[in-house]
Amino acid sequence: MPTKATASPRAEKGMRKHKAALGKRGWIFILIGWIVSSLMLIGIDQARLIISREKALKYKEGELVSEDLFLDYDFEFIDDVATSRVLAMNRSLVPTVFTVRNEITDEVLGKFDRFSSFLEPSVSNRLSEEALSSLSREFPRVAALINREFSRDEKEIDHLLRITHSALQTLLIGGIFHFDPSETTSASGVIEVVYSDSLTEKRVPLIRDSLTTPENLAEKTRELTELSGLNADDLEFVTALVSYFAEPNAYRNTELSEKNRKIAEEATEAIRISLVAGTRLLTAGTVVTAQQARILRALRDRSNVGFHNFIDPLLFMAFLCILGIISAHALDIRLGSAKAKQFSIVLGSSYLLLAALIITFVRFPGHITVSTVMPTALFTLLLAQLLQDRRLALLSSIFMAFLIFFMSNRSALDLLITLTAGIGGSLAVGYRESRIGLLKAGPRLAFILAFGTLITGILIRLPFKALMNMSLLLAANGLITGILSLAFLPLLEHVLNTATTFRLLELSDQNVAILKRMRLRAPGTYIHSQNVAHLSEAACDAIGADGLLARVGAYYHDVGKIDQAQFFVENQTGENKHDELKASLSAAVIKSHVKIGLEKGRELRLPDEVLAVIEQHHGTSIIRYFYDRAQKEKKVANTSPEDFSYSGPRPLSREAAVVMLADNAEAATRTLKKPTVAKLEKFVWDLIMDRFRAGELNDCDLTLRDLEIVKDTFVHVLTGHFHNRIEYPKENGKEE
Repeated sequence: MPTKATASPRAEKGMRKHKAALGKRGWIFILIGWIVSSLMLIGIDQARLIISREKALKYKEGELVSEDLFLDYDFEFIDDVATSRVLAMNRSLVPTVFTVRNEITDEVLGKFDRFSSFLEPSVSNRLSEEALSSLSREFPRVAALINREFSRDEKEIDHLLRITHSALQTLLIGGIFHFDPSETTSASGVIEVVYSDSLTEKRVPLIRDSLTTPENLAEKTRELTELSGLNADDLEFVTALVSYFAEPNAYRNTELSEKNRKIAEEATEAIRISLVAGTRLLTAGTVVTAQQARILRALRDRSNVGFHNFIDPLLFMAFLCILGIISAHALDIRLGSAKAKQFSIVLGSSYLLLAALIITFVRFPGHITVSTVMPTALFTLLLAQLLQDRRLALLSSIFMAFLIFFMSNRSALDLLITLTAGIGGSLAVGYRESRIGLLKAGPRLAFILAFGTLITGILIRLPFKALMNMSLLLAANGLITGILSLAFLPLLEHVLNTATTFRLLELSDQNVAILKRMRLRAPGTYIHSQNVAHLSEAACDAIGADGLLARVGAYYHDVGKIDQAQFFVENQTGENKHDELKASLSAAVIKSHVKIGLEKGRELRLPDEVLAVIEQHHGTSIIRYFYDRAQKEKKVANTSPEDFSYSGPRPLSREAAVVMLADNAEAATRTLKKPTVAKLEKFVWDLIMDRFRAGELNDCDLTLRDLEIVKDTFVHVLTGHFHNRIEYPKENGKEE
């Protein structure tokens, strides 16, 4: 496995402190971002609530509606009126409980038995005055049933009394029910009967119309099986006796009935009315109905801040932050420069704010949603191009999709369309495309968005007409994104001064004024820079680094030599200016080209990444030639190396490190005589290892495997530079 170049203990300690500080600042940055974004989501939700409430406050039941009113968010409330109706209905369906009171049954049967005991002697005495008087005192009005001309004998009377007792007992055991006229029973017409006070849980359901009551007692008596064999006179006699003695013995059990109704009430769920965002609540020109008035009243009564209104955004943003941290770590995504962080914050905040404004204030017709008009593809395209990191743009597109999903009340359609647009914007511009590629990005995005919408619409079964309208709208969104990117990208490139592909391609043009000036005033430096550019680009492409950045950085790495070209050996034609200078002064002149190059680069507004290559392409290496000369001049060995070393810093990126190695290799291999591949391999590897052992590669991410690939690439390119020319034939004894 390749290992990274190791730093000295002091350097490692400094790097640990630097990383720890960055980590602490990073956590603070994440915490602040979480709080601010959560507060923004809460504010958006509250703004939508306030707007909806203000609109709802305008109307009451029976008023004429002057404008359409749509629901801006998913809303659910308990319909008290409907709940009360269902509750009343469920109560009315609960059977009333009646209890058959056995003590009344026993009392009635006992009374009849006493009557029988009085009647028998009366019949035996043929209703003497004394017997009749005694019977009338005990049983008023019943004596009318017995008269002196009573034709039945004692045996017949005894038979009828036994039949009457049986009929009376049957009716009482089944229950003679007393219903209060003001009492309401079950709407189903069913009651429950308890026949034993000790077994109240055992109840018999009966239909009310089949029950025996005082009102239908005579009719129910005549229907008894016991009386089926009697003649009309005997039947009427028994019926009359039963009607006289029978009493209601089944009464409503208020406690058990109410208990059952309470259970039914508790089991009754509140009626919840759920309305989705976009529902038309009121239509202009109509009158507000009672149902609509209840919905508006619920909107007015809804609290501005509830538990979920506050906690949901916090939890959602915490989820996104954790997802972002894990993904950035797994994909090795970094926001290195302060400008990159600031740009990411501004871009993310702008996207969130724009989405909030559109969702809050814009009403879309039909199935058109916020995701169809949001410039998601434009945001991810700018992010990918300005920060030159498609992984970051792709990750951001996932975050954007989740944000729109949350803000649009969990709409799967908005989630999928936003995700498609974000990914499309991240990949719309090809690698190393010129600015004309931005125009090509428009049609590409139009196709991606339209096709993605068609697939999404089919998945969620959108109506065909709505699906076509959305596809056309998103295709237009893609075309507009391509046009807007042409306006925004150069502007943001200028403001942020970033090394986008387009900016680097423009800087690589050899007709740029500073490069033309280098070609005229420092031709040796110009050729050297061109060679270093070829080496750097090839090596960076081989190890997976940014070859275009390395090439442009190499073109400009020595611009500080232009005004003092005669002090650098590649531009000298004979006279050496350093012969007249002390070694220390010569070293100062040589070192100054880095500082001068940075100043010129800033004047030219070169991207920060290119300025970093200019600043770091020598690292902290020693100017060996003048250091050795200084030691010889002083005849001592204690000359300070710091005085003859570049001020650095060491290369912090792979591109800057490769340019440093290419710069060293290109200059040093010029001294080789009759170079061969073997010589070049050994020579270049020794040069690379010198920089490695000196610690110049400690702060970049180059591995030993990368260095091996860089060496092989350098040798391959340099072999082409040192190829042997073919000898041409001589003509007339002269060489061509």
